[in-house]
Amino acid sequence: MGTVYQVPVCADCLQKMWDQAAASGKTKEFKNYTGWWPGKRDPRHMGDRAFPETAVPGLIKRRRIAALKIRLTEAAETENYEEAAKLRDDIAMIEKEVCAHGN
Repeated sequence: MGTVYQVPVCADCLQKMWDQAAASGKTKEFKNYTGWWPGKRDPRHMGDRAFPETAVPGLIKRRRIAALKIRLTEAAETENYEEAAKLRDDIAMIEKEVCAHGN
């Protein structure tokens, strides 16, 4: 694989590039290439230690669920339905554990 470059782009330029991609019917490719599209929610930042060892188990599970839900939304929006289904099942399993233990 070749070299990966990161080029900073301002929000206005990114919107103009999106408009061009939409006009040419290449929105899916644009999403996959840039990882951005209009209306995409910014990921919730959980700090350097989202899952600290000293946190109560319920908090760790709730944060894990929040992170998985963000990934689920992104998978669905990029039409990666197999990944979305797996994430949905993982979320359901963790939610059952949280509810069953009352954490």
